[in-house]
Amino acid sequence: MFKNLSRREKVLLVLAFVIALSAIYYFYFYEPLKAEIGVLENERNNRQNRLDIAMSFARRLPEIKDEYREIIAELESRGEYIDKDVINLLIDFREISRENNLDLKLFRPRENEENISMAVNISGGFREASSLLEAFKDWNYWFEFRDVNISRNEEGVLLSMTVLYHDRLVEEELLRKGVETDEG
Repeated sequence: MFKNLSRREKVLLVLAFVIALSAIYYFYFYEPLKAEIGVLENERNNRQNRLDIAMSFARRLPEIKDEYREIIAELESRGEYIDKDVINLLIDFREISRENNLDLKLFRPRENEENISMAVNISGGFREASSLLEAFKDWNYWFEFRDVNISRNEEGVLLSMTVLYHDRLVEEELLRKGVETDEG
């Protein structure tokens, strides 16, 4: 079949074949590779940016550590700040009850997104309950006492309360109110 074609037709046929092959290579191989290369370059640029940010933080690490120490010192000057879990909170309530000669009757915690809410019942004598409430005044500002009720029972009084433990910094306005309450 190719023998019957003239030289001009053969050149045109080879040229058409080369153009078709080039078009197939361009549309099916080069364009997808070019798009993938673009995606990989963007990913490389994103990683380079993250690396640059990490390196800038690494260079600032001593400064950040000093700032962290200052913040911790400030927090410690306000009161004890410890990231507590439910078990630590139970131990705190049990210990303060024992120190004041009271019995911890109920401790029912519920972990929420922003805090730990606890239903607490403590029973004992009236004077001991009063000293317990006085001791709560020294607890740090991450504790919020709500719905505090005192009622009579067979042992003397029953102190029922809802306590919220906020594992975050308290707003400045609330902190001032707490300080004013403590001083007054």
